[in-house]
Order: sequence, then structure tokens, then C-alpha cells
Amino acid sequence: MRRLILAVAGVLLLGALVGCGRREGEGGGTPTPAILSQWAVGATASSEYGRPDWSATRATGAPEVETCTDDARAWASAHGSGLEWLELAYEVPVYATEVRVYQSFGRGAVARVKLLDASGGEHLVWEGTDAAQVCPGVLAVSMPRTDYLVSRVRVELDESRTGFWNEIDAVELIGLQ
Repeated sequence: MRRLILAVAGVLLLGALVGCGRREGEGGGTPTPAILSQWAVGATASSEYGRPDWSATRATGAPEVETCTDDARAWASAHGSGLEWLELAYEVPVYATEVRVYQSFGRGAVARVKLLDASGGEHLVWEGTDAAQVCPGVLAVSMPRTDYLVSRVRVELDESRTGFWNEIDAVELIGLQ
């Protein structure tokens, strides 16, 4: 029995000594990139219905509007017709894999989603007709992992499609660090 205890203690000691030279996070294989889901920390827009209510900054942070209604906690353009855009900034640049646009009123106007890289280059990742489904709703745009770091997202709208305001509550950026 004593030999068995000494053998187990030796194996444990050997395992501890082998791991001593490694720094935290180092392993035997390739490290797995961390997936990061984040909300915008800053926003600008082509126009705003009001300030601070319905301003671009209302699209920062996590979604707040839970029903399909005109709500001052979401961004709305000044006129509710024509071409508009909302640009959001994120704290940590990522290799993007998905963008989620949380719309709280007037779905159907989103026309394009662009990613902006750290050097200001624009990359079109979605263009089409946003299905005018029951709101509130989420337009989810999935893509293969970008080969550039994304620091901003630009959502372009054509509100002439709906003839009414489209309100955006939040835009989530998901990617790898």
C-alpha cells in the first residue's frame, strides 16, 4: 500500500513540475480564439428625430424596447422617408461573424449592412429587403469570419420602402478577438 501511495504522489509531483514552466493560458495546443458579443458604445446618424430622445445614442447598449411601438429609447430618423444611415462604434475590434440589428418599430426599411475596418475601409456584408415581419424583430446577418478587424457597423435604410419611420433599438456585433 505504501508503494502505491508513493507512486501516486510521484506522478502528481511530476505532473506539477512539467506544468511549472508554462504561463497561464498556454497549453499543449493552439489557443481557441475568444468569441465576443458586444453592444455599441457610440453612434452617429444621418439625421435624428430628436435629442436626446430618438437620437443615435439611443441605439447604443443592449436592447431596451420589448414591444412593437414608437419608443423614444430607440433611434429614429428625422423624416421617416428616404435614405438614412446609422453608424455604430464598438469598444473592441473583432473579426466579425455576425451582426444583429434590433428593430423596435417600422420593420422593412433596412437596405444594407456594412462593416468598417480599423483603417476606415467599408465592406458590404448584406444588401436586400429586410422582411417586414412582426416587430420588434432582429435582422441577423451571418457571414464567414472576416479577415479584417471590424470596429464599426453602418446600417443603411431606405424608408421609402415602408413610407414610415424605422426605429433601431440596438446593434450587436459578434466576432472573434
